[in-house]
Amino acid sequence: MPSRSPRFRLLGPLDIQVDGAGVVLTGRQRALCAVLLLHAGRVVSVDRLAQGLWDERLPRTSAARIRALVSEVRHALGPDGAALLATQKPGYVLRAAPAEVDAFLFEALIRDGLRALAHKEWAEAYRYHDDALALWRGDPLPDLPAMEAERRRLTELRIAAEEGRAEAELELGRPRSAVADLVRLTSEHPLRERPHALLMRALARDGRSPDALAVYTGLRNRMVRELGVDPSDELTELHRRLLVGDAAPRTAGPAPAEPSRHRWVPRQLPRAPHRFVGRNTELRLLDACRREDGAPAVIVGPAGAGKTALALHWAHRIADGYPDGQLFLDMRGFDNAGPMSLEEALPLLLQGLGCAPHDIPLGLDAQTALYRTLLAGRRVLVLLDDVADASTVRRLLPSTSGSLTLVTSRRKLNGLVLDGAHRVTCDVLSRDEALELFGAAIGADAVAADPGAAAHLVELCDHLPLALCVAGSWIGTGAGSVRAYVTSLAERGRLARLHVEGEESVAVRAALDLSYATLPDEAKWVFRSLGLIPGTGRSVAATAAGAGLDESRTADLLRLAQRVHLLRDTEDGRTAWHDLVHEYAAERVVTEDAEAERARAVDRLLDHYLQSVSRVAVTCRLYCPQPRPEPVGGSAPRTFRTPEEAFAWFDGEWEDIAAAVAYAAEHGPSRFAWQLVDALQDLFHHRRPLSDWLRLAALAGKAAERGGDRRGQAVVHLSSGHALWRSGDFRGALGAYESAQLAARDAGWLSGEARSAQGTGVTLKLLGEPREALPFYDRALALYRTLGMTEAEKIMLTNTASLQLALGRLAEAEEAVTGALALDAGTQGHLHSMTLVNHALVRQKQARFRDAAATLRKGLEVSRASESLYAEAVMLETLGRVRDDAGQDARALLAYEDALGLARRVGNRNCQVDSLVGLASVELRTGRTREAAAHLDDARTIAEETGHRTGLIEILMVRGALHCAEGRYREAAAVLETAGGLAVNGSPLTLPRIRNLYAVALRETGATAAAAEAAREAVEQARHSGQRLVLARALTALADAREAAGDVRSPAGYRDEAETLFDAIGVPSSCRTATGHRTATGHRTGTGHRGADAAPDRGPVARSARPPLPDDPAERLARCLADHFDDLPDGGPVTGGRL
Repeated sequence: MPSRSPRFRLLGPLDIQVDGAGVVLTGRQRALCAVLLLHAGRVVSVDRLAQGLWDERLPRTSAARIRALVSEVRHALGPDGAALLATQKPGYVLRAAPAEVDAFLFEALIRDGLRALAHKEWAEAYRYHDDALALWRGDPLPDLPAMEAERRRLTELRIAAEEGRAEAELELGRPRSAVADLVRLTSEHPLRERPHALLMRALARDGRSPDALAVYTGLRNRMVRELGVDPSDELTELHRRLLVGDAAPRTAGPAPAEPSRHRWVPRQLPRAPHRFVGRNTELRLLDACRREDGAPAVIVGPAGAGKTALALHWAHRIADGYPDGQLFLDMRGFDNAGPMSLEEALPLLLQGLGCAPHDIPLGLDAQTALYRTLLAGRRVLVLLDDVADASTVRRLLPSTSGSLTLVTSRRKLNGLVLDGAHRVTCDVLSRDEALELFGAAIGADAVAADPGAAAHLVELCDHLPLALCVAGSWIGTGAGSVRAYVTSLAERGRLARLHVEGEESVAVRAALDLSYATLPDEAKWVFRSLGLIPGTGRSVAATAAGAGLDESRTADLLRLAQRVHLLRDTEDGRTAWHDLVHEYAAERVVTEDAEAERARAVDRLLDHYLQSVSRVAVTCRLYCPQPRPEPVGGSAPRTFRTPEEAFAWFDGEWEDIAAAVAYAAEHGPSRFAWQLVDALQDLFHHRRPLSDWLRLAALAGKAAERGGDRRGQAVVHLSSGHALWRSGDFRGALGAYESAQLAARDAGWLSGEARSAQGTGVTLKLLGEPREALPFYDRALALYRTLGMTEAEKIMLTNTASLQLALGRLAEAEEAVTGALALDAGTQGHLHSMTLVNHALVRQKQARFRDAAATLRKGLEVSRASESLYAEAVMLETLGRVRDDAGQDARALLAYEDALGLARRVGNRNCQVDSLVGLASVELRTGRTREAAAHLDDARTIAEETGHRTGLIEILMVRGALHCAEGRYREAAAVLETAGGLAVNGSPLTLPRIRNLYAVALRETGATAAAAEAAREAVEQARHSGQRLVLARALTALADAREAAGDVRSPAGYRDEAETLFDAIGVPSSCRTATGHRTATGHRTGTGHRGADAAPDRGPVARSARPPLPDDPAERLARCLADHFDDLPDGGPVTGGRL
């Protein structure tokens, strides 16, 4: 064993230290060590190492390459290298203790932190999460591109740690400090809901409820604008509570967790069996299991022996000892379709514990950790019925005592017993218990009338409770005497044994034969149809669709099968069955029904789910595929009157819907798998964990690939892209969208190609790559036009206009916005309002101020009709920009102040930032530097919280102008240089204005050559973008810089061109300067004075408080028109640039 002290760090670039000295490794050597460290202490095969190092690009000599790398790493590790990195078949093992690997420490600290959160130990939770985050040094595994999944898992844990630390800090009474971290986290993950929810709570506790509301508004606007979806129900509910003032009250100091918060208590146990006899020994053994807290109890025995009945009887008896709830999960261990996977089980258990779908993390490790965290400190009874193997149970065991896991299985589960579980064997009933159960079914008098026949029947049923209950139901219906049943059962049992010698369920099958034979033919068909696809139960409506009968008739026929104990009904009106009964139905339908009839029945059943899911989406105004698939005759889909009714149906049918997707993917028709995944998109988002979405999409995708169905592949890739996008994995979403585009193109599915291109463009824009996004916007737009999808075309044109404007391409932006307005003719909605805003912005940048103002007046009227305060605030803020550029200081201030008031009222924080920056700009031009600085400080606080990047850039730009006005030119140059760097990709439209101010600041510092170069760049950028007023000012700045450098010839040409532009725009002579801001030396260099041809400001800039705009929409519109547009003619088009 190694004697030296190694330390391994994976959370960032790989770092290995032995006795404090760093180990120098090459890139490939680091990659080898990283793979081994991810499995520290365990053998990693050569094949696994090769896959981790080279992925699918394996060299021919990969094994030899690995041997050489191992030798090199051992040498680098020093004398103990061979002991640290040992050879062990079938590969190698790196002997490192968990405490020596930062990634393992990281995960352990997070687990402890989550447990502390669950126990409301806030100080401990903060410490654990903070210690975990201190280990993080950067992106993990940079040398292993093939280990993307592990990198994403570690990154997800880091985000969870950030969220946990922020929550703890919030509960410790430090909301202001929590806000700072959450602002950064929401900026890094603009679509992740939990940090937004925490930020809302933190702001509310800090007494900033309007800002908290604005966080929700910003997130919702991003989601609606980009992909047309709303935030989750949980976040919407938090928003509602904030609106009424009862969420996250402000705390004055350290406080415990919110005392009024309701803890969800699950009550999932099915009804206790009403005919339960004996089992006294087994019940005593189970009671003894409870004396050792934490060890699971395992009930094992043959099929039909009554394991589930025993478990439920005992669970109901001890339920009061578990006040935090009872969970029940049928694990389908011996179902024809295979047992329930952990990927399916864990989300169901987490939701049972009250975890909202959007709070369930991706990945089994994270889900297991959350499950154990939620159980920690609680007393919950978990009943896992019909388990197939011990490994499944191990992942579902709580990590602390207090809760009890009860398991049933046909297998002995020796592995669990070795781990400490208590095994109780549930064998067949004794003779007396069997007679007692049989008598309870048919009546004691009937048994007493022929005790010999009853005893014989018990023997023929092998003392199995299920067989006895089936027999009792048959006799109880009056179909015959006990003796007649015995005669028939004896014959059928002998025949069955000839075919299935030694099968423990032979007696059950013989009893099922007799009960099945009593049913009329139509009821037999309904029963057989239940075996068409897997499941543990089915609704009457779905059963009717499979059988091809009406729902009322099907319900009557199901009751006949229930009377002879083939089926049972549940509390919610569904039909359920024992797994042996389902096997029997599946065998009978294959034996008795032609393949074509079975196929038609499967089609009807799968289509029932597909059409019903589509109707849920339509009723709840969610995404629904267009055109919708043609319904299959007889599928009888459900209809819904309200969204609440639709969601209730969906939640109740979810397991059957998931089973339908899995069946169609495995057995066909595969189109139902991908069509269901497509129809479920928004329902996944609102009602299910992301893990369910990705799991079922993967199943449907594999089915489509096997069948070479490119349309299906495109649908699934597109759906997966949306899921990854919503999870914040934008790079993964890009890959899915690109695959969707290729598949859709191959399939000739134009709308799918358009949606994929739109998703790619939106994702690139969010990743800060707007130039790369533009071709995808163009492609989506072209396809929507080809398809005649007018609404989608309008959205894309409006988005394109916004993108082109941000890129500083005014002509292209004007073309897009004009096209959108043409399609919007006659409409009065919110989208039309925002299209008019974009149109006005284009005209403002083109220095067509009167046209811009007229467009905004029309926009306010549209906003009034659509009752959109959000749009009204943006309209007035844009009007402030128009008046500002026109040199109308008083009018600009009025517009900005009214915009700020409305933006605060509706929680539009980006609009608040832009209005405050506008106010600062005007105040600065009028010499009020102190007021300007205060506005900029307020704007920066909000912008840093919301991640409003364009706003931050403009804040820096005006801050630079402020420094110039104060004579602090070197500081101004430094700030403007930073702003310019951010604007290159973040706001190209603003870049020439920044470069222009930068030129002014440099000229004042004496750096005339650099000033001239900056001004030249501003001229070039303004000319390219089409910003005429900025171009005129930049030409003036260039002339000033060249003159300062001693150039006596070129400045005149620059000034002539500037004067031509000033004339065309209508800029008064006093404003024809490089900037409009007063300097410390008193000379003026800008455009702040109103000219004779500008509309008169009404007196000096007033400093009295501006009364808020009225609440009544009609009064508010009237005041806006009177205060802001009295210089425009009433109605009709307006031409010309001057105001």
